Amino acid sequence: MSAANHPDLTTLLARVAWLEAELKRKDQIIAGLQHRLFGSSSEKLDPNQLELLFNELIMGKPAPAAGTEPEQPKAKTRAASTRRTKADRFPKNLKIIVEEVIIPKDVAADPDNYDEISEVYHDEIDVIKPQMCWRRKILKKFVLKGDKSRPPVIAPAPLPSIPGTNIAPALAAQIAVDRFVDSIPYYKQSKRFDRLYGADIGRQTLNTWIHATARHLTPIGAAVRGEVRQAIELLIDETPHAYLCPGHGKTKRGYLWVYYDPVARNSLFEWHAGRGHECLLDFLGYDPATKTISFTGTIQCDGYSAYRAIAALFGSILLAGCLAHIRRKFVEAMPEKPELILPILLAIQQIYFIEKHLREGNVPPACRELVRRTRSRAIADRLHQLIVEARALTLPHGKFGEALTYAINQWDKFLVCLQQGTLEVDTNLVENLIRPTKLGAKNSLFFGSLEAGTNNALFYTLMANCKSHGLDPEMYLTEVIKRLPHNATVEQAAELTPARFAAARAAAAQAEAAAVA
Repeated sequence: MSAANHPDLTTLLARVAWLEAELKRKDQIIAGLQHRLFGSSSEKLDPNQLELLFNELIMGKPAPAAGTEPEQPKAKTRAASTRRTKADRFPKNLKIIVEEVIIPKDVAADPDNYDEISEVYHDEIDVIKPQMCWRRKILKKFVLKGDKSRPPVIAPAPLPSIPGTNIAPALAAQIAVDRFVDSIPYYKQSKRFDRLYGADIGRQTLNTWIHATARHLTPIGAAVRGEVRQAIELLIDETPHAYLCPGHGKTKRGYLWVYYDPVARNSLFEWHAGRGHECLLDFLGYDPATKTISFTGTIQCDGYSAYRAIAALFGSILLAGCLAHIRRKFVEAMPEKPELILPILLAIQQIYFIEKHLREGNVPPACRELVRRTRSRAIADRLHQLIVEARALTLPHGKFGEALTYAINQWDKFLVCLQQGTLEVDTNLVENLIRPTKLGAKNSLFFGSLEAGTNNALFYTLMANCKSHGLDPEMYLTEVIKRLPHNATVEQAAELTPARFAAARAAAAQAEAAAVA
């Protein structure tokens, strides 16, 4: 009797086929999780290695010649020219403290018989333990000599550096940099204050000080926002972060939205409770009365639907895609169809090889656009052909099917990157800005409240812009807190944004150098 004539057998065979497919799918999920936990996080691939792997996969690995021993791998050696000396590893302007001048015993016993010809240094790198102190301003009180009945005379008390606190600018800057650059949570900072200085500063106090500092610096955040809104090309991404929600007994999920201007190198973090396209509207200048938007330009992003919704609503916005997201999905799908995925990854790597040389050569945008339109576009066309051919041979299920579908849906957006020279071919620049927030999430787990997310976004904004413009964030915050007036306007704060601050310092250094010359 055939299986078709036996309904129970037919059902069992269908069940077995479904279980085998389900087992294969779960094996792929487990392999992907193992790679994330234990494998290399880099997606870079050597083109020569890819070509070799592809040839071995199709034609088989060549057997060693008869009578020859397999070649042993050579130990990696480091060229002497690449070794860094002590002078390379430490700053040139380190303070030198001479503890002792050592004279040989023979010379000390009879110094008149010796002439000094040179000296040799024995150096040990050290640190000077920081100190905690009170910065005190003394207000003298006076009474009129001729009339003691008059009230004493005293100068008005100075305003605190940060309203509502007794914290000095340098300490506020240190706490902020520890928290938002070095990802040291407040409870660890509190323990360190106790260990180093014997000071009992609880984490609640540190948190109160930081939020007071954020309120003081809010006008600078608004000024940075104005700078980023002037861009006509933006990289945008969003990342989740938990926050405490009183009354719910658990954390809720909010999102940090990150905007980056690749031309001016300015960035902005904004905090929202949601992830919908409504979060973008205010920043992009949406006017509810006229239902128009002021932003006109290109948004480079991943394939998230919120960006597509914005572009569909407003014709002034052009979406550009991300090659890294396309590549990432094929890397994750590698165990499924390596014979089809390897040529795709090789073509992607060839595009990145060109981009690497353009970036290292500091090629201007016009030349980069020309190279992309000529060399990179030909490789991209071949890549698209490989993807389309693989799509015809693959069901739209599994990681490989999803990768092919994503690549095809994003292809027109990716080609936008190859038609100009300002944007990169991926959104890695904005993803790199997000990395410190993820490390902070590992150490601090969640923001204290929904409102705290806005203050934290401000500090992440300032720290990211300090890095982009080559500023030491602790120095920058110290100086800005000193200079920023209480209740400053956005116009007053505009002179103190990291971009303007760095430009002013560079101009002053250039003027000083010209004066010396």
